[in-house]
Amino acid sequence: MSNAREIAMKVIYDVEFNGAYSNMALKKALKTDMPKQDKAFISNLVYGVTDRKLTLDYVIGKFSKIKLKKISKYILIILRMGIYQIMFMDKVPTSAAVNESVKLARRYGHGASAGFVNGLLRNVSKTEIEYPSDKTEYLSVKYSFPMWLCEKWIDEFGYDFTEKLIESFGMEKRLNIRPNRLKITADELCKKFNDNGINAEVYDGYIVSDGFDISADSLYNDGYYTIQDSAAMQTAKVLAPCEGDTVIDMCAAPGGKTTHIAELMNNKGKIYAFDVHEHKIELIKKNAERLGITIIEPKLSDGCKIDESMINTADKILCDVPCSGLGIIGRKPEIKWNRAEDNDLPKIQRQILDNASKYLKINGEIVYSTCTIEKEENEAVTDSFTADNENFEKVFEKTFYPHIDNTDGFYICKMKRIK
Repeated sequence: MSNAREIAMKVIYDVEFNGAYSNMALKKALKTDMPKQDKAFISNLVYGVTDRKLTLDYVIGKFSKIKLKKISKYILIILRMGIYQIMFMDKVPTSAAVNESVKLARRYGHGASAGFVNGLLRNVSKTEIEYPSDKTEYLSVKYSFPMWLCEKWIDEFGYDFTEKLIESFGMEKRLNIRPNRLKITADELCKKFNDNGINAEVYDGYIVSDGFDISADSLYNDGYYTIQDSAAMQTAKVLAPCEGDTVIDMCAAPGGKTTHIAELMNNKGKIYAFDVHEHKIELIKKNAERLGITIIEPKLSDGCKIDESMINTADKILCDVPCSGLGIIGRKPEIKWNRAEDNDLPKIQRQILDNASKYLKINGEIVYSTCTIEKEENEAVTDSFTADNENFEKVFEKTFYPHIDNTDGFYICKMKRIK
């Protein structure tokens, strides 16, 4: 397990100092021949330390005579990892957390680093941590969320709602699996999982399971399912495409929602899958090919720029727009540290929605969706759009909250062109 800690340390370093995405960095680091126990441990440590960074740094500040900015990058990460194991990983003995951290410090620090790490971690293990008395600061430090975000959400939702919301992001969630209805039913797929020793159950047409190695699973590679959060699954269902429809997905990569739309259309009709990046176009193609879908036509296109050839051509359009991603902090904890308080996203989102509306036929429908709970990116965008466009009306609108719906934070709004 000591080598697992070193791997975790390097992944955390990559996320913290090189701007890597935690899920992608982990995918690169976790080798297929690695023991399951090590994979689970590394993943837990990477996501946990990234998520709890503010809390861990608060604890370090309480016990260290050296200011955080003066501590070398690797030693800082080793301290965070050690404290995380002591405070949040019940199955790890404190002695192992301390001793293995000291070993890493010897390798990645100078002579005094090991003693510094040893002394600090031993003090942490023997002391009850006191959190700030100020209510907002308490939320920020205990649950490790930026102060500006805590203040913003308290203003919008109230204190109790905000505490339950941010607490829910740190809770472990089970895997949501969308069966490929072109090949298999949910019940049939669930039975295959159970027969293969994977604990799984059917819930509302999809499958809920404990985590397992998807990349090595033949059922995945043969296109029997897609991993997708249950809230994200609702976008295609709300769009409700029919066989033979012409559909446009304005921001399609990597193709999870696009392929779901195709499955609901029974692979009959036409889907234009737009994306602005060539390499992401390839991802859409690979996903469609794996699932046996033939009606998707990936198209290199910028949703912010009008495509004259597509005007008045679509029966249904999905605008799953770029967003702050604050609804998926539970899966990508670095998002809360990388997002600024102010951003230009609503302008971009509105531009994409405006362009999409020109592609829609009369009586056609648009679904606008984001993986955030920010009102300025959600209701404010769709409200301003319908206010400016009398030929559109809202027919469905919902925000999903993790602590209420047991999903990612997500927003879906369906609008119909009535004239």
